Parts: sequence; structure tokens; C-alpha cells
Amino acid sequence: MPEPFFSILLPTKNRSEILPGAIGSVLAQTDGDFELVISDNDDSPEATRDVVSRFGDPRIRYVRTTGNLAMHENWDHAFAQASGKHVLVLEDKMRLVPNALAALRDHLLAGAELVSFPVTFVKAAELPPVSTPVRSVDLDATAIVEDFAKFRPRAFDRIPKGLDCCAPRSLLQRIKSESPTGFLFSHVCPDYSFGFMVLSRIGSVRHLRSPLVYVPNNWMWSGKYSNGQATYRKDAIIRRFVQQLPVTPDDIIAMVPVKARYLWINMVLYDFFTKYRRAGHNPRIDWAAYHAFVMSLILLGRRLGGDMAEESTAVEASLRSLGFGFRLNVHWKFLGQIWRSLWRAVAGRLATRKS
Repeated sequence: MPEPFFSILLPTKNRSEILPGAIGSVLAQTDGDFELVISDNDDSPEATRDVVSRFGDPRIRYVRTTGNLAMHENWDHAFAQASGKHVLVLEDKMRLVPNALAALRDHLLAGAELVSFPVTFVKAAELPPVSTPVRSVDLDATAIVEDFAKFRPRAFDRIPKGLDCCAPRSLLQRIKSESPTGFLFSHVCPDYSFGFMVLSRIGSVRHLRSPLVYVPNNWMWSGKYSNGQATYRKDAIIRRFVQQLPVTPDDIIAMVPVKARYLWINMVLYDFFTKYRRAGHNPRIDWAAYHAFVMSLILLGRRLGGDMAEESTAVEASLRSLGFGFRLNVHWKFLGQIWRSLWRAVAGRLATRKS
């Protein structure tokens, strides 16, 4: 069987009710040169298997795990089955726009080493095709990391996290072979750990201006299918996630000043400190911007109905140990983050009305 151009990895666990939409969005692609690898890590051995069996497409490759893999292990299990030239990851809550693969092929054949793209959240159940050719910008890998170290919002959209990028399988195999943990999608956060290892080894990222992947029905904000929101509410899903990690919560917070166990930015920073290794580049974390970012997450968590008492106590304790000038800088940066968030919200609403 000839090597497909794309391998789409779909690791899933206990979400059989939304899985058909993800599969359908792949099978509806205008570029059909792909394989879809579904790694079933369900607690139930039948639920996801029965959903996949409804689709008779030979491009689907269904693989069953033991059912008790950690998230990063399931993602790597899917990658181990891939045979395509280029690889991207699709979560079960995500959908591809109909011409996503065609748009990616154009840029990959034009010489881009890695292509990233925005992921958007929409109220509708579907998103139409993107206009082609999709406009893009080439971003220096070290510049993306420097933005992250300063907690600039654009960095979180530009870090290639597997879920929002497509890369050659040969590059990813090399990264996996050099990984400090032996995983391509490593702990603690499989997407960010992947991104930091990729940024350690490539020169630039081709970033597309239009979203190729979307989360329908505002599922991210409803929270049912969001691990990120589970960290605010300390749901059972996040407690299980943390228990399955090969590191402890104390390991994760050892290198950060705000000692909060379920703060997702602390998990991302753990991956940054342990996975980003680029010769000659040692970015310095802006700890004032970090504290301001944590304060903004506390506000968001409260808005989403989460119990942020632990986080509030931790950030207050950290700030008390620092000088007045530092605390003033933190509050100045915090106000700036709030202003930029409000401006983005207003701009987004205006753009929606115009469209």
C-alpha cells in the first residue's frame, strides 16, 4: 500500500458520543490522500469500537489500547501506528474544515518544514471551507519561545502543539528518538511538550492566518470536553490525569513561585523547563508577567465557576515574599493583560457582526 501523504492521529477516551463528528470531518476532506489512525483508550472496550465500525472507509485504522493509558501514552500509541509522510493530531472534540488537508498540502509542497494554524471555537456545528490560497507568515522558532517566556498571548496560539500543526513524520521520529522521556507527546501536557521539543529543533514555523480546525457548539466553554476547564473546577477527570502522570504535583510546582497544584500554566512551564533544549538559546522567564498571567487565570476560573481558593492563596503568598517594585510591575502587567483581553473580545464581536 503506498505511503499516504497525511497521517491524522485521533486519540480518544470515553467520548464515543462526539467521535462520529470528528471522523466525518476527516472523511469529508477534499484531499483524500490520508490515513486516519484512531487510538481507542476507552474504559469500555465496546463504545468507541462500535462507533468506528459504522464507517466502512479503508483509510480508517482502528487500534485498541489496554484502556488505562495516560493521555500522553495514548497520543504516542497513535503515532506509533502512523505510516503517512506528514502527521497531524485531531482530538475527538475537534473538526477539520473541508479543505484543511488541501490547504496544508499547498504549503508543505511549497517547502514549509512545519505548518501551524489557528484553532477556533464556534457556536455552529460546522465551519465552511477556508478561502485559498491561505495567507501565511513565517515565524522564527526562537521568537515564539521568547514570546512565551514573556507570556504574550500570541505565543500560545503560535507554539506548534500537534493539535494545531502538521509536520513531517521523519522529523517527528527524530524528535522522539532524542526525547528526554522517550515520548513524542510527553508528560505533563502532551501538546505543549511536543511543541517545545519541536521548537528546539526547527528554524521557523509557517503559520497560516485562517483556522483549519474548529471546536463546534462552543464545547470548550461548556466545559464538558475541556481538560483545561477541568483544572479550574478540579474535576475528577483532572485528578485522574494528575494521578496517572509519572511525576508528582510537587515535581511540577518545584520550579515555579506560585505553588498551586492544578494551575495549568504551571504544568506547561514544567514541560518548558524539561523539554526545551536549544543550543545557544536560554530564554529568561518574565516572572512578573507570570504572576500577572496567573492572576488573569484566577479571574477566568472564577467566571467559569471554579474554586480558585488554592490559586489565590498561592499567588498572594508568592507576592508577599517579593519587593514592592516587583509587585507594582505585576499589577501593571495584569491591567495590561485585562485591557488586551477586553480589546480582543470587542474586536472579535465586531468581526462576527461584519461577517
